[in-house]
Amino acid sequence: MSKERNAVFRLITSVKLTLVLFLVLAGASVVGTLLPQGATTAQLQSRFGPAFGALLGLLHLGDIFHSAWFSGLLLLLCANLVACTLDRLPKTIRILKQRETAFDAKKLSKFAHNFALTTPLPFEKTRSVVETAVGETFGRMSPVESNGGFCALSETGRWSRLMVHVAHLSVLVILVGALVGSFLGFKGTMNLAEGDTSSTVMSADGRHAIKLPFSVRCDKFTVSFYKTGAPKEYKSDLDLLEGGRKILTKSILVNHPLIYKGITFYQATYGTILKQAAIELTDRDSGKKISMELPFEQPVTIPGTHHLLFIADYQDNLMGFGRAIELAYGKLGQEKDFSARWILVDRSFHGNRIGNYLVHVSKASKSYFTGIEVKKDPGVWFVWTGFIALTLSIGLAFYSSHKKLWVCIQTDAEKKKNIITFAGKASRNPHLFEEKFEELHAILKKRLKELPVMENSATNTDNKGL
Repeated sequence: MSKERNAVFRLITSVKLTLVLFLVLAGASVVGTLLPQGATTAQLQSRFGPAFGALLGLLHLGDIFHSAWFSGLLLLLCANLVACTLDRLPKTIRILKQRETAFDAKKLSKFAHNFALTTPLPFEKTRSVVETAVGETFGRMSPVESNGGFCALSETGRWSRLMVHVAHLSVLVILVGALVGSFLGFKGTMNLAEGDTSSTVMSADGRHAIKLPFSVRCDKFTVSFYKTGAPKEYKSDLDLLEGGRKILTKSILVNHPLIYKGITFYQATYGTILKQAAIELTDRDSGKKISMELPFEQPVTIPGTHHLLFIADYQDNLMGFGRAIELAYGKLGQEKDFSARWILVDRSFHGNRIGNYLVHVSKASKSYFTGIEVKKDPGVWFVWTGFIALTLSIGLAFYSSHKKLWVCIQTDAEKKKNIITFAGKASRNPHLFEEKFEELHAILKKRLKELPVMENSATNTDNKGL
Protein backbone atom coordinates (compact mmCIF):
# COMPACT_ATOMS: atom_id res chain seq x y z
CA MET A 1 0.00 0.00 0.00
CA SER A 2 2.87 2.34 0.79
CA LYS A 3 4.34 1.90 -2.70
CA GLU A 4 0.91 2.50 -4.26
CA ARG A 5 0.44 5.69 -2.23
CA ASN A 6 3.91 6.87 -3.23
CA ALA A 7 3.15 6.17 -6.89
CA VAL A 8 -0.13 8.11 -6.71
CA PHE A 9 1.61 11.01 -4.94
CA ARG A 10 4.38 11.07 -7.55
CA LEU A 11 1.73 11.15 -10.30
CA ILE A 12 -0.22 13.97 -8.64
CA THR A 13 2.94 16.04 -8.09
CA SER A 14 4.28 15.35 -11.58
CA VAL A 15 5.11 18.34 -13.76
CA LYS A 16 4.28 16.15 -16.79
CA LEU A 17 0.73 15.81 -15.49
CA THR A 18 0.54 19.61 -15.17
CA LEU A 19 1.64 20.07 -18.78
CA VAL A 20 -0.78 17.41 -20.07
CA LEU A 21 -3.70 19.01 -18.19
CA PHE A 22 -2.77 22.47 -19.47
CA LEU A 23 -2.60 21.19 -23.06
CA VAL A 24 -5.93 19.33 -22.83
CA LEU A 25 -7.68 22.34 -21.26
CA ALA A 26 -6.16 24.67 -23.85
CA GLY A 27 -7.35 22.38 -26.66
CA ALA A 28 -10.84 22.19 -25.14
CA SER A 29 -10.93 25.99 -24.87
CA VAL A 30 -10.02 26.29 -28.56
CA VAL A 31 -12.84 23.87 -29.46
CA GLY A 32 -15.20 25.82 -27.22
CA THR A 33 -14.25 29.01 -29.05
CA LEU A 34 -14.79 27.55 -32.51
CA LEU A 35 -17.99 25.61 -31.80
CA PRO A 36 -21.23 27.48 -30.97
CA GLN A 37 -21.70 27.21 -27.22
CA GLY A 38 -25.10 26.76 -25.61
CA ALA A 39 -26.32 24.72 -28.59
CA THR A 40 -28.58 21.72 -28.01
CA THR A 41 -27.88 18.30 -29.50
CA ALA A 42 -30.68 18.88 -32.02
CA GLN A 43 -29.09 22.15 -33.12
CA LEU A 44 -25.68 20.47 -33.44
CA GLN A 45 -27.22 17.67 -35.51
CA SER A 46 -28.93 20.20 -37.74
CA ARG A 47 -25.64 22.00 -38.35
CA PHE A 48 -23.12 19.14 -38.46
CA GLY A 49 -25.23 16.16 -39.45
CA PRO A 50 -27.04 13.52 -37.35
CA ALA A 51 -24.07 11.28 -36.50
CA PHE A 52 -21.40 13.93 -35.86
CA GLY A 53 -23.89 16.21 -34.12
CA ALA A 54 -24.93 13.37 -31.81
CA LEU A 55 -21.26 12.72 -30.97
CA LEU A 56 -20.72 16.41 -30.18
CA GLY A 57 -23.79 16.35 -27.97
CA LEU A 58 -22.64 13.17 -26.21
CA LEU A 59 -19.30 14.80 -25.38
CA HIS A 60 -21.09 18.01 -24.32
CA LEU A 61 -19.00 20.01 -26.79
CA GLY A 62 -21.95 22.34 -27.31
CA ASP A 63 -21.46 23.58 -23.75
CA ILE A 64 -17.86 22.64 -22.93
CA PHE A 65 -17.24 25.12 -20.13
CA HIS A 66 -20.18 23.79 -18.10
CA SER A 67 -19.58 20.11 -18.84
CA ALA A 68 -18.74 17.63 -16.08
CA TRP A 69 -15.51 16.46 -17.75
CA PHE A 70 -14.18 20.02 -18.18
CA SER A 71 -14.92 20.81 -14.53
CA GLY A 72 -13.27 17.51 -13.57
CA LEU A 73 -10.09 18.47 -15.43
CA LEU A 74 -10.07 21.83 -13.66
CA LEU A 75 -10.42 20.11 -10.28
CA LEU A 76 -7.62 17.68 -11.17
CA LEU A 77 -5.37 20.58 -12.17
CA CYS A 78 -6.20 22.30 -8.86
CA ALA A 79 -5.22 19.14 -6.99
CA ASN A 80 -2.01 18.88 -9.02
CA LEU A 81 -1.01 22.48 -8.27
CA VAL A 82 -1.79 22.13 -4.56
CA ALA A 83 0.19 18.88 -4.34
CA CYS A 84 3.17 20.35 -6.24
CA THR A 85 3.20 23.37 -3.96
CA LEU A 86 2.95 21.32 -0.75
CA ASP A 87 5.73 19.05 -2.01
CA ARG A 88 8.19 21.80 -2.99
CA LEU A 89 7.35 24.75 -0.75
CA PRO A 90 8.94 23.30 2.46
CA LYS A 91 12.25 22.82 0.59
CA THR A 92 12.14 26.42 -0.61
CA ILE A 93 11.40 27.69 2.90
CA ARG A 94 14.32 25.70 4.31
CA ILE A 95 16.63 27.30 1.73
CA LEU A 96 15.34 30.77 2.59
CA LYS A 97 15.83 30.18 6.31
CA GLN A 98 19.44 29.21 5.85
CA ARG A 99 21.77 32.04 6.87
CA GLU A 100 25.52 31.85 6.50
CA THR A 101 27.29 32.74 9.74
CA ALA A 102 30.69 31.26 8.84
CA PHE A 103 32.64 30.81 5.64
CA ASP A 104 35.90 29.30 4.41
CA ALA A 105 37.73 31.85 2.23
CA LYS A 106 39.60 29.06 0.42
CA LYS A 107 36.37 27.89 -1.24
CA LEU A 108 35.96 31.11 -3.26
CA SER A 109 38.37 30.01 -5.96
CA LYS A 110 36.14 26.99 -6.71
CA PHE A 111 33.17 29.14 -7.85
CA ALA A 112 32.49 29.60 -11.55
CA HIS A 113 32.48 33.37 -11.06
CA ASN A 114 35.49 34.55 -9.09
CA PHE A 115 38.37 37.01 -9.29
CA ALA A 116 41.08 38.39 -7.00
CA LEU A 117 42.74 41.79 -6.71
CA THR A 118 45.74 42.96 -4.69
CA THR A 119 46.34 46.46 -3.38
CA PRO A 120 48.94 48.14 -1.16
CA LEU A 121 46.22 50.45 0.27
CA PRO A 122 45.57 50.43 4.01
CA PHE A 123 43.17 47.71 5.19
CA GLU A 124 40.42 50.06 6.31
CA LYS A 125 40.66 52.06 3.09
CA THR A 126 40.52 48.85 1.08
CA ARG A 127 37.47 47.69 2.99
CA SER A 128 35.74 51.07 2.49
CA VAL A 129 36.36 51.00 -1.26
CA VAL A 130 35.09 47.40 -1.51
CA GLU A 131 31.95 48.06 0.53
CA THR A 132 31.13 51.13 -1.58
CA ALA A 133 31.61 49.32 -4.89
CA VAL A 134 29.67 46.24 -3.81
CA GLY A 135 26.86 48.40 -2.43
CA GLU A 136 26.55 50.19 -5.79
CA THR A 137 26.46 47.04 -7.89
CA PHE A 138 25.03 44.27 -5.70
CA GLY A 139 23.84 45.57 -2.35
CA ARG A 140 24.86 45.99 1.29
CA MET A 141 27.39 43.51 2.69
CA SER A 142 26.91 41.59 5.94
CA PRO A 143 30.06 40.33 7.75
CA VAL A 144 30.41 36.59 8.29
CA GLU A 145 32.92 34.58 10.30
CA SER A 146 35.91 33.27 8.38
CA ASN A 147 39.19 31.47 8.84
CA GLY A 148 41.19 34.66 8.38
CA GLY A 149 40.83 38.31 7.41
CA PHE A 150 37.52 40.00 6.78
CA CYS A 151 34.70 38.19 4.91
CA ALA A 152 31.23 39.44 4.06
CA LEU A 153 28.20 38.36 2.05
CA SER A 154 25.98 40.49 -0.18
CA GLU A 155 22.70 38.70 -0.84
CA THR A 156 19.69 39.91 -2.83
CA GLY A 157 16.55 38.38 -4.28
CA ARG A 158 15.95 35.69 -1.66
CA TRP A 159 12.21 36.17 -2.17
CA SER A 160 12.54 35.37 -5.91
CA ARG A 161 12.55 31.66 -5.07
CA LEU A 162 8.95 32.04 -3.89
CA MET A 163 7.70 33.40 -7.23
CA VAL A 164 7.13 29.95 -8.70
CA HIS A 165 4.84 29.17 -5.76
CA VAL A 166 3.05 32.51 -6.20
CA ALA A 167 2.51 31.55 -9.85
CA HIS A 168 1.05 28.20 -8.74
CA LEU A 169 -1.25 30.00 -6.32
CA SER A 170 -2.29 32.48 -9.04
CA VAL A 171 -3.26 29.68 -11.43
CA LEU A 172 -5.16 28.03 -8.59
CA VAL A 173 -7.09 31.27 -7.95
CA ILE A 174 -7.93 31.50 -11.68
CA LEU A 175 -9.18 27.89 -11.69
CA VAL A 176 -11.26 28.49 -8.57
CA GLY A 177 -12.75 31.56 -10.26
CA ALA A 178 -13.61 29.50 -13.34
CA LEU A 179 -15.28 26.82 -11.20
CA VAL A 180 -17.19 29.41 -9.15
CA GLY A 181 -18.42 31.06 -12.35
CA SER A 182 -19.38 27.68 -13.81
CA PHE A 183 -21.39 26.45 -10.82
CA LEU A 184 -22.77 29.68 -9.36
CA GLY A 185 -23.06 31.84 -12.47
CA PHE A 186 -25.30 31.70 -15.51
CA LYS A 187 -25.68 33.04 -19.03
CA GLY A 188 -28.92 33.45 -20.93
CA THR A 189 -31.18 35.69 -22.98
CA MET A 190 -34.22 37.84 -22.39
CA ASN A 191 -36.41 39.13 -25.23
CA LEU A 192 -38.60 42.12 -24.37
CA ALA A 193 -40.98 44.13 -26.52
CA GLU A 194 -41.61 47.77 -25.70
CA GLY A 195 -43.64 47.97 -22.50
CA ASP A 196 -42.98 44.32 -21.54
CA THR A 197 -41.76 43.37 -18.06
CA SER A 198 -40.08 40.11 -17.15
CA SER A 199 -37.94 38.55 -14.45
CA THR A 200 -37.22 35.34 -16.37
CA VAL A 201 -34.04 34.59 -18.30
CA MET A 202 -33.85 31.63 -20.69
CA SER A 203 -30.57 29.75 -20.27
CA ALA A 204 -28.11 29.68 -23.14
CA ASP A 205 -28.88 26.02 -23.83
CA GLY A 206 -32.60 26.76 -23.89
CA ARG A 207 -33.31 24.00 -21.38
CA HIS A 208 -34.37 25.91 -18.29
CA ALA A 209 -35.53 29.30 -17.09
CA ILE A 210 -33.64 31.40 -14.54
CA LYS A 211 -35.57 33.64 -12.17
CA LEU A 212 -34.03 37.03 -11.39
CA PRO A 213 -34.50 38.64 -7.94
CA PHE A 214 -35.96 41.70 -9.71
CA SER A 215 -37.89 42.53 -12.89
CA VAL A 216 -36.76 44.23 -16.08
CA ARG A 217 -39.00 46.47 -18.16
CA CYS A 218 -38.26 47.78 -21.65
CA ASP A 219 -39.66 51.32 -21.80
CA LYS A 220 -38.43 52.03 -25.32
CA PHE A 221 -36.40 50.43 -28.08
CA THR A 222 -34.90 52.40 -30.96
CA VAL A 223 -32.85 51.31 -33.95
CA SER A 224 -31.20 53.35 -36.71
CA PHE A 225 -29.98 52.09 -40.08
CA TYR A 226 -27.35 52.90 -42.68
CA LYS A 227 -28.45 53.71 -46.22
CA THR A 228 -27.64 50.11 -47.15
CA GLY A 229 -30.25 48.89 -44.67
CA ALA A 230 -27.72 47.50 -42.23
CA PRO A 231 -28.37 48.35 -38.57
CA LYS A 232 -26.30 51.31 -37.37
CA GLU A 233 -27.20 51.46 -33.68
CA TYR A 234 -29.83 49.97 -31.45
CA LYS A 235 -30.63 51.01 -27.91
CA SER A 236 -32.88 49.78 -25.11
CA ASP A 237 -34.20 52.00 -22.32
CA LEU A 238 -34.55 49.66 -19.34
CA ASP A 239 -36.13 50.02 -15.91
CA LEU A 240 -35.28 47.65 -13.06
CA LEU A 241 -38.15 47.00 -10.65
CA GLU A 242 -38.23 45.49 -7.17
CA GLY A 243 -41.57 44.99 -5.47
CA GLY A 244 -43.19 47.01 -8.26
CA ARG A 245 -40.96 49.99 -7.46
CA LYS A 246 -38.53 51.43 -9.98
CA ILE A 247 -34.98 51.23 -8.60
CA LEU A 248 -32.84 51.95 -11.63
CA THR A 249 -33.17 53.33 -15.15
CA LYS A 250 -30.51 53.08 -17.82
CA SER A 251 -30.12 52.91 -21.59
CA ILE A 252 -27.97 50.07 -22.87
CA LEU A 253 -26.21 49.87 -26.22
CA VAL A 254 -23.75 47.45 -27.75
CA ASN A 255 -20.58 47.51 -25.56
CA HIS A 256 -22.39 49.69 -22.99
CA PRO A 257 -24.05 47.19 -20.60
CA LEU A 258 -26.04 47.61 -17.42
CA ILE A 259 -24.69 45.96 -14.26
CA TYR A 260 -26.81 45.45 -11.14
CA LYS A 261 -26.26 43.06 -8.21
CA GLY A 262 -23.48 41.29 -10.10
CA ILE A 263 -25.76 40.63 -13.10
CA THR A 264 -24.80 42.21 -16.43
CA PHE A 265 -27.28 43.06 -19.20
CA TYR A 266 -25.79 43.36 -22.71
CA GLN A 267 -27.53 44.73 -25.79
CA ALA A 268 -27.14 41.66 -28.01
CA THR A 269 -29.72 41.69 -30.80
CA TYR A 270 -33.17 42.80 -31.84
CA GLY A 271 -36.05 41.63 -33.99
CA THR A 272 -39.69 42.15 -34.79
CA ILE A 273 -42.74 40.49 -33.28
CA LEU A 274 -46.43 40.72 -33.96
CA LYS A 275 -48.10 43.08 -31.54
CA GLN A 276 -51.71 42.49 -32.56
CA ALA A 277 -53.84 41.61 -35.59
CA ALA A 278 -57.25 42.79 -36.82
CA ILE A 279 -59.25 39.83 -38.16
CA GLU A 280 -62.70 39.20 -39.57
CA LEU A 281 -64.41 35.85 -39.04
CA THR A 282 -67.20 34.65 -41.34
CA ASP A 283 -69.40 31.80 -40.14
CA ARG A 284 -69.63 29.44 -43.11
CA ASP A 285 -73.13 28.30 -42.17
CA SER A 286 -74.86 31.59 -41.33
CA GLY A 287 -72.58 34.04 -43.14
CA LYS A 288 -72.38 36.12 -39.96
CA LYS A 289 -69.25 38.30 -39.76
CA ILE A 290 -67.35 38.97 -36.53
CA SER A 291 -64.53 41.55 -36.25
CA MET A 292 -61.87 41.02 -33.57
CA GLU A 293 -58.59 42.50 -32.32
CA LEU A 294 -56.20 39.76 -31.24
CA PRO A 295 -53.16 40.64 -29.11
CA PHE A 296 -50.17 38.35 -29.66
CA GLU A 297 -50.31 35.14 -27.56
CA GLN A 298 -53.35 36.32 -25.55
CA PRO A 299 -56.51 34.17 -25.85
CA VAL A 300 -59.71 36.05 -26.72
CA THR A 301 -63.26 34.65 -26.58
CA ILE A 302 -65.17 34.77 -29.87
CA PRO A 303 -68.27 36.92 -29.13
CA GLY A 304 -71.44 34.88 -28.57
CA THR A 305 -69.55 31.58 -28.30
CA HIS A 306 -67.62 29.43 -25.85
CA HIS A 307 -64.60 29.23 -28.16
CA LEU A 308 -61.21 30.89 -27.78
CA LEU A 309 -58.92 32.22 -30.45
CA PHE A 310 -55.32 33.43 -30.09
CA ILE A 311 -52.24 34.11 -32.21
CA ALA A 312 -49.63 31.44 -31.46
CA ASP A 313 -46.91 32.49 -33.94
CA TYR A 314 -46.03 34.94 -36.70
CA GLN A 315 -43.74 34.85 -39.74
CA ASP A 316 -42.76 37.66 -42.11
CA ASN A 317 -42.56 35.27 -45.05
CA LEU A 318 -44.19 31.85 -44.75
CA MET A 319 -42.74 29.56 -47.43
CA GLY A 320 -42.53 32.45 -49.88
CA PHE A 321 -46.24 33.38 -49.53
CA GLY A 322 -45.64 36.48 -47.46
CA ARG A 323 -46.76 37.39 -43.95
CA ALA A 324 -48.76 34.86 -41.96
CA ILE A 325 -50.09 34.29 -38.46
CA GLU A 326 -50.70 30.98 -36.76
CA LEU A 327 -54.14 30.92 -35.14
CA ALA A 328 -55.05 28.50 -32.35
CA TYR A 329 -58.74 27.66 -31.86
CA GLY A 330 -60.68 25.60 -29.35
CA LYS A 331 -63.27 25.42 -26.58
CA LEU A 332 -62.84 27.25 -23.29
CA GLY A 333 -61.38 24.83 -20.71
CA GLN A 334 -60.09 22.42 -23.38
CA GLU A 335 -56.85 24.19 -24.28
CA LYS A 336 -55.00 20.89 -24.78
CA ASP A 337 -57.29 20.04 -27.69
CA PHE A 338 -56.80 23.32 -29.57
CA SER A 339 -56.21 23.13 -33.31
CA ALA A 340 -53.89 25.53 -35.14
CA ARG A 341 -53.73 26.83 -38.70
CA TRP A 342 -51.50 29.24 -40.59
CA ILE A 343 -53.46 32.21 -42.01
CA LEU A 344 -52.03 34.46 -44.72
CA VAL A 345 -52.19 38.20 -44.02
CA ASP A 346 -53.74 40.66 -46.52
CA ARG A 347 -54.77 37.85 -48.88
CA SER A 348 -58.02 36.17 -49.78
CA PHE A 349 -57.10 32.53 -49.73
CA HIS A 350 -59.34 29.44 -49.55
CA GLY A 351 -57.06 27.97 -46.90
CA ASN A 352 -57.66 30.91 -44.56
CA ARG A 353 -60.10 29.10 -42.32
CA ILE A 354 -60.20 27.59 -38.86
CA GLY A 355 -63.01 25.65 -37.27
CA ASN A 356 -66.25 26.70 -38.96
CA TYR A 357 -64.94 30.17 -39.83
CA LEU A 358 -63.37 31.79 -42.84
CA VAL A 359 -60.64 34.17 -41.72
CA HIS A 360 -59.48 37.43 -43.22
CA VAL A 361 -56.56 39.31 -41.61
CA SER A 362 -56.88 42.97 -42.49
CA LYS A 363 -54.03 44.31 -40.40
CA ALA A 364 -51.01 42.96 -38.54
CA SER A 365 -49.23 45.48 -36.35
CA LYS A 366 -45.60 44.69 -35.63
CA SER A 367 -43.22 46.06 -33.04
CA TYR A 368 -39.56 45.64 -32.24
CA PHE A 369 -38.28 43.49 -29.44
CA THR A 370 -34.86 43.84 -27.83
CA GLY A 371 -32.66 40.79 -27.35
CA ILE A 372 -30.71 41.15 -24.12
CA GLU A 373 -27.89 38.83 -23.07
CA VAL A 374 -27.92 38.35 -19.30
CA LYS A 375 -24.81 37.09 -17.54
CA LYS A 376 -23.72 36.51 -13.97
CA ASP A 377 -20.16 35.42 -13.18
CA PRO A 378 -19.28 35.65 -9.46
CA GLY A 379 -15.86 34.16 -10.20
CA VAL A 380 -14.70 36.96 -12.50
CA TRP A 381 -12.86 38.83 -9.71
CA PHE A 382 -11.02 35.63 -8.77
CA VAL A 383 -9.95 35.27 -12.39
CA TRP A 384 -8.77 38.90 -12.69
CA THR A 385 -6.92 38.75 -9.34
CA GLY A 386 -5.24 35.49 -10.32
CA PHE A 387 -4.36 36.78 -13.78
CA ILE A 388 -2.71 39.95 -12.41
CA ALA A 389 -0.81 37.97 -9.74
CA LEU A 390 0.27 35.40 -12.34
CA THR A 391 1.57 38.09 -14.71
CA LEU A 392 3.54 39.79 -11.93
CA SER A 393 4.93 36.55 -10.51
CA ILE A 394 6.08 35.30 -13.92
CA GLY A 395 7.69 38.65 -14.67
CA LEU A 396 9.45 38.77 -11.31
CA ALA A 397 10.53 35.14 -11.58
CA PHE A 398 12.01 35.76 -15.02
CA TYR A 399 13.73 39.09 -14.36
CA SER A 400 14.89 38.49 -10.78
CA SER A 401 17.07 35.87 -9.15
CA HIS A 402 18.61 34.91 -5.83
CA LYS A 403 22.14 36.35 -6.00
CA LYS A 404 25.00 35.80 -3.57
CA LEU A 405 28.35 37.60 -3.61
CA TRP A 406 31.14 36.64 -1.18
CA VAL A 407 34.01 39.01 -0.44
CA CYS A 408 37.14 38.23 1.54
CA ILE A 409 39.96 40.71 2.35
CA GLN A 410 43.17 39.14 3.68
CA THR A 411 46.49 40.79 4.51
CA ASP A 412 49.84 39.51 3.26
CA ALA A 413 52.17 41.10 5.82
CA GLU A 414 55.36 40.02 4.04
CA LYS A 415 54.41 41.59 0.71
CA LYS A 416 52.65 44.48 2.46
CA LYS A 417 49.52 43.98 0.33
CA ASN A 418 45.85 43.22 0.87
CA ILE A 419 44.34 40.42 -1.21
CA ILE A 420 40.65 40.89 -2.17
CA THR A 421 38.84 37.76 -3.37
CA PHE A 422 35.33 37.78 -4.89
CA ALA A 423 33.03 34.91 -5.80
CA GLY A 424 29.34 34.74 -6.57
CA LYS A 425 26.44 32.79 -8.01
CA ALA A 426 22.84 33.36 -9.09
CA SER A 427 19.83 31.04 -9.12
CA ARG A 428 18.95 32.14 -12.70
CA ASN A 429 19.92 34.63 -15.40
CA PRO A 430 23.64 33.76 -15.13
CA HIS A 431 24.52 36.04 -18.05
CA LEU A 432 23.10 39.10 -16.28
CA PHE A 433 24.91 38.12 -13.10
CA GLU A 434 28.15 37.72 -15.03
CA GLU A 435 27.75 41.22 -16.50
CA LYS A 436 27.33 42.74 -13.04
CA PHE A 437 30.22 40.64 -11.73
CA GLU A 438 32.52 41.95 -14.49
CA GLU A 439 31.25 45.49 -13.85
CA LEU A 440 32.23 45.18 -10.17
CA HIS A 441 35.67 43.87 -11.20
CA ALA A 442 36.25 46.84 -13.52
CA ILE A 443 35.05 49.41 -10.95
CA LEU A 444 37.25 48.07 -8.17
CA LYS A 445 40.28 47.74 -10.41
CA LYS A 446 39.93 51.35 -11.50
CA ARG A 447 39.30 52.80 -8.04
CA LEU A 448 42.08 50.88 -6.32
CA LYS A 449 44.53 52.02 -8.99
CA GLU A 450 43.55 55.69 -8.72
CA LEU A 451 43.92 55.96 -4.91
CA PRO A 452 47.31 57.14 -3.46
CA VAL A 453 49.41 54.65 -1.49
CA MET A 454 50.74 55.40 2.03
CA GLU A 455 54.09 54.09 3.26
CA ASN A 456 53.84 50.81 5.18
CA SER A 457 50.13 50.82 4.33
CA ALA A 458 49.63 47.06 4.06
CA THR A 459 50.66 46.54 7.68
CA ASN A 460 48.74 49.57 8.92
CA THR A 461 45.64 47.53 9.75
CA ASP A 462 43.10 47.71 12.51
CA ASN A 463 42.36 44.54 14.39
CA LYS A 464 38.68 45.50 14.37
CA GLY A 465 38.53 44.56 10.72
CA LEU A 466 40.09 41.14 11.19
